[in-house]
Amino acid sequence: MRRKIRSLALASLLALSTNFASAKLNSCDEPIVLGTTISETGPFSTLADRWRKMTEVFAEEINKTGGVQVSTCKKRVPIKFVIYDDQSVPATAVQLYEKMATIDKVDFFVGPDWSSIGGPVPPVAEKHQIPIVMGNVATPALYDRGFKYVWGTPFPVVPRWSERYFQMLESVDPKPKSIFFVTHDNPVMKGITAYWSKKAEDQGIKVVGTETFSPELKDFTSLIAKVRASKADIIYISSFDNASVPLVQQMRQLKVRAMDVHHTMLTGALQRQVGKDIEGMTGELSWYPGVKGDYSDLVERVMQRSNISMFDYIWTLGRLTAYLAMVQGIEKAGAIDREKVKQALYKASIKSPAGDVTFDERGFPNTGAFTIQMQNGKVNVVWPQNVATAKLIWPSPSWR
Repeated sequence: MRRKIRSLALASLLALSTNFASAKLNSCDEPIVLGTTISETGPFSTLADRWRKMTEVFAEEINKTGGVQVSTCKKRVPIKFVIYDDQSVPATAVQLYEKMATIDKVDFFVGPDWSSIGGPVPPVAEKHQIPIVMGNVATPALYDRGFKYVWGTPFPVVPRWSERYFQMLESVDPKPKSIFFVTHDNPVMKGITAYWSKKAEDQGIKVVGTETFSPELKDFTSLIAKVRASKADIIYISSFDNASVPLVQQMRQLKVRAMDVHHTMLTGALQRQVGKDIEGMTGELSWYPGVKGDYSDLVERVMQRSNISMFDYIWTLGRLTAYLAMVQGIEKAGAIDREKVKQALYKASIKSPAGDVTFDERGFPNTGAFTIQMQNGKVNVVWPQNVATAKLIWPSPSWR
């Protein structure tokens, strides 16, 4: 009975949609139709609730110049999105992508996000031979299934997550000699710690401690005692923002000292909860307005018009780069043709505000992140120096 109710609910959702495109494939006379789902409701909605507006604005901005340059059409062709709410539910996303392939007859797919949804959706693209550039789907194993029509643009990937931070540590004075890793008990965060603790040792920075904490933990007294006893120069927190709120607060209360406290997910959500306790901390961000690069002016306009802050919606660049990748794939192919776009995206290099993004043979990218520091309550990019919006303050005065 419950299954029947869910099916009826989804049928009603589809019937009420105003996004029917009925695209004519390979047409130079009609818009290029990109099909996507966004998690507007459900548990992921806090990360993406403004992305429908952002997606519509992106199309408007691209179309201001006439659209995508398509050489075989000998003109620019506008783009149009078909957008559905996947409700943060994998099964719903699968049904919606199937609908876009068979009923809406979209030209190409962009999205979805999140590994839980990015697992079951690609087989739909593969079955219908429709190229798909997913957004924030970062689990490498999901790209190891031999698919030929699937790419992703998560920012950043684990092997490049703290790359620029550790480059920065080689240049600072005084140089840190020790590091302590505090890790949220989560597969992604544990993967980050495993990778970057080895890199720290390879770089000559001694790992003097590693502690893992449960996301339900509220009293960090005993863990912080170990951190203080280690006298580590760097405290590296590998954690989602909300889980580490009491950790950061109690580190301040217990007067933890270090050259730097680094957080892998330094966000507006964390700042709103811990206030001034975030001052002086460093972290990663895929990109931030003010850092100039390819399409940076376009992305800034889209974000401003959509009222999106990169510090609050930290996964936004991954989603927008999926759109940019598909646009550039069509331009490289020179045709609104699925097979030619597939060939153009294979092991491609595409432009983004954060630099060139390349794909390996699996469709997995090489995306990295910029190092940021909270200075007087504001976000500043401090590394690499050639694009920095402010100079690094080292060692962090508020943690000394």
